[in-house]
Amino acid sequence: MLVFKRKIVPFILFKQKEQRAELDIEIAEKRDRLDAENGNAIKFGVANLFGKGKYADMEKENKRLKDELTKQKAGLQQKLQQVLDVERNRQSQQLAAKDKKIEELQTKLKGEVFRHQQDNQEKDRIIRLKESVINDYRERLGHYLSTLSELLRGAVKAVIDYVQSGYRSFSYRQDCDVRSYINGQTDKDEAANTVLNASRPFLKANECERVKGQLSYIVNDMKEEQQQSRGRGFHM
Repeated sequence: MLVFKRKIVPFILFKQKEQRAELDIEIAEKRDRLDAENGNAIKFGVANLFGKGKYADMEKENKRLKDELTKQKAGLQQKLQQVLDVERNRQSQQLAAKDKKIEELQTKLKGEVFRHQQDNQEKDRIIRLKESVINDYRERLGHYLSTLSELLRGAVKAVIDYVQSGYRSFSYRQDCDVRSYINGQTDKDEAANTVLNASRPFLKANECERVKGQLSYIVNDMKEEQQQSRGRGFHM
C-alpha cells in the first residue's frame, strides 16, 4: 500500500502542478495582450466603468479558467481518493484472505497435534495392556510349572519355548527336554499326551496341532530306537 502511494501521489501532484502552470501562462498571456491593446487607462478606468470590451471578456475568461482549474483539482483529488480507496480495499481483502488461511492452518495443526496425542495415548495403553498380559502369563506359567515334576516341567517349558520361537520343529535343547520326560515313562504315547495336556492352557488350537505332531515324531523315533536296540540284543 505504501509503495502504491509513493508512486501514484507524486504523479497526480505533478499533473496538477503542470495544469496550473499552463493555466497561469494562458492567463498571463491574455492579460499581456489586453494591456498592449487597451493601455493602462482601459485596464483601470474604462473597463471598470462600463464592464465591456476585451478586458471584461478576458476577466471573464480568467475567472472561467480559474474555476475550471479548481474543478480539475477537485476532480483529480476525488480520483486520487477513489484510487486509494480501491487499493486500500484490495489490500484489506488480501490481508483478510491471508488471515483466514493462517487460521485454517492453525486449526488443522491443532487437530493433527490432538490426533497425534490421542494415537500416542492409545499406543501407550496397548503397550501397558500387553505388558500386563505378559506379566500375568509369566506369573501363571511359573506357578503352574512349580506344581509339576521337574522333568515334566522341563518338557512343558520346552513346548512353550518352541511355540513362541516360531520354529518348524523342536530345537536340539527342546527335543532333549521332552525326551527326558517321555523316556522315564513306560507308556510313551501316554507320556506325550501328558506333555500336550500340561501345555494346552498356554497354546492355541493350531499350536496344539503343531506340538502334537512334534511329540508324535519324538515318540515314534523313540519306539523305533527301542525296537532296534531289542533287535541287536536278540541277535547277539
